[in-house]
Amino acid sequence: DARVAICVERGLDLVVGLLGILKAGGAYVPLDPSYPAERLAYMLKDSAPTAVLVQTTTRGLFDASAATLIDLDHSIWQNMPEHDPQVPGLSPSNLAYMIYTSGSTGLPKGVMIEHRSACNMVHWG
Repeated sequence: DARVAICVERGLDLVVGLLGILKAGGAYVPLDPSYPAERLAYMLKDSAPTAVLVQTTTRGLFDASAATLIDLDHSIWQNMPEHDPQVPGLSPSNLAYMIYTSGSTGLPKGVMIEHRSACNMVHWG
């Protein structure tokens, strides 16, 4: 259930980041780089991620002291083992992702989605 935020431009790095978070047993928190700085700061504080995946172009959106930043452009992930990590104790009730609504009160609200709910949504259609 460890949350890992990801703030990268749409493209291959986004897919790699999302898959990496899920394969490691974490839950991703998507942060859109086009959001205002105040909204990003609020979502970061509210979700309390263990790390934030960024790119060189999005690194400047975050205060380095707010969270551990992992820059996908300057990372060694390409040199990591290709096998899936073994994460004991994972189940369908673990978090898959946390998404924020627009927030009718002016503040975004985090909604936590479990793996089983995400699977149900995919199989429903």
